[in-house]
Amino acid sequence: MMAVITAPLAAFLIGLTVSVYLLIKARDASGEDGTIGILNASMGFSAVGIMGSGWTWSIHNSMLVGSSSMCATEGLVQCGSVIGDPQWNNLFGIPWGLIGIASFALIWFLILSLRMDLHAKWASKYVDLLYYVSLAGVPFVLWLVIVELTMVEGAPHICPYCTVIHAALLGTVASAYYLRERKNTGSWS
Repeated sequence: MMAVITAPLAAFLIGLTVSVYLLIKARDASGEDGTIGILNASMGFSAVGIMGSGWTWSIHNSMLVGSSSMCATEGLVQCGSVIGDPQWNNLFGIPWGLIGIASFALIWFLILSLRMDLHAKWASKYVDLLYYVSLAGVPFVLWLVIVELTMVEGAPHICPYCTVIHAALLGTVASAYYLRERKNTGSWS
């Protein structure tokens, strides 16, 4: 059975594609234009992360009161057994979707602050903080992929919305890496 691409999933995939395009286009551009381009790509990744996390939290909440028509619950590509299982869909009792919203909101704040004032005294600190905050999410992504593929009932499963959020985080890490590299090599502006 083939997975159906829903309107939200299509929107998230388009957002990721546009963000990747912006990052590739900007990473080798010189000066301030390149920096702004990377920040724009970062904003795209973090926006997809916030919206995707919100979507998974909505799925989680609808599954708590019954079943959800927001995602498939059977087959290899589905999210019901991952998002709907409270054993795996929480960190200290907080659903991963809510954690994702909060994490990507912090990332959004850092990116937007940099975008609004590239030459602020604190810009270098925010670039480093952006890099470390986004990098801190990578072990959680690896853990959640392991859970999807090996630990949930009937594994393996691939949650398409979770995968979009994971890709958004990895795009954010790549963007933050390029921003940090620009700041450290003097090609920021």
